[in-house]
Amino acid sequence: MYENNTLYVSDLDGTLLNDSSILSPVTERTLNELIADGALFTIATARTPATAVDLMRNVNTNIPFIVMAGCALWDNGRRDYISARTICPNHMARILGIFERQGSHPFVYHRRGNKIVVEHVSEMTDAELDFIRPRILSPYKCLETVEGSELNIDTSDVMLIFGMGNFDHLRAIADDIDREGIPCSYNCYHDIFDKGLGFIDIYMEGTTKALAIEQVKAATGAERVVVFGDNLNDIPMMRAADWSVAVENAYSEVKLAASEVIGLNTDDAVVKWIKEDRFRLKSPQIHSSKIQSPSKL
Repeated sequence: MYENNTLYVSDLDGTLLNDSSILSPVTERTLNELIADGALFTIATARTPATAVDLMRNVNTNIPFIVMAGCALWDNGRRDYISARTICPNHMARILGIFERQGSHPFVYHRRGNKIVVEHVSEMTDAELDFIRPRILSPYKCLETVEGSELNIDTSDVMLIFGMGNFDHLRAIADDIDREGIPCSYNCYHDIFDKGLGFIDIYMEGTTKALAIEQVKAATGAERVVVFGDNLNDIPMMRAADWSVAVENAYSEVKLAASEVIGLNTDDAVVKWIKEDRFRLKSPQIHSSKIQSPSKL
């Protein structure tokens, strides 16, 4: 029943990508074989198209990419956004006011056509420079710096406010957002390697990968959704999916939320699971429409 009506959605970093943050040759080849056989596959990532497009350049999927943690859908054929959720200018002004009171300056991501213009004050820390420099080499993202501390808040095209620095400092900003009751969706989290370093992503209220997946499901006519993830921001889509799969290297909370735990991201575990699942769905001996793990059959 579900052979070509299952939508497979995978996170990138720590899930579909290996530890070098690229798709392995095995994963690329297997994905293309699956897609050629009729599989519906796409990604759901916190990355912008500036890096997601290049990472997926050898994969022949025509399903919209879910980018920026569900903030936008990207048509990789047309190289343009299908839709994008933007932060209310009033809410943005209040959030930027909190950053200013805390002595911090975030990156502000504006949508301009099919490009993201990242705005930041001209003075940046070494960590901020190291972060942004490799990310503005794409035709889909550029940097604009502003002298002084005044960012452009009179705009309705802001998709993301992104801050980085000391985790406790950023956590204080998140607490102030909660205290003031500013409508938005945010994720405040530690760096994987340096627990003192933190990041905060702030989007329009209600932004989740799960909501974006529902849009893609409707567009493709899929009847069943299977998702793959490793990080905390993958939990909402796991709860909304028909079947959810965590890789072995996922956070413990993600494993608890998942229907099943498979191998490591470094072992091409996602594409192996999809291949087994499609084999099972083609088997005439299986008539149940219940979602089950291929490894348990």
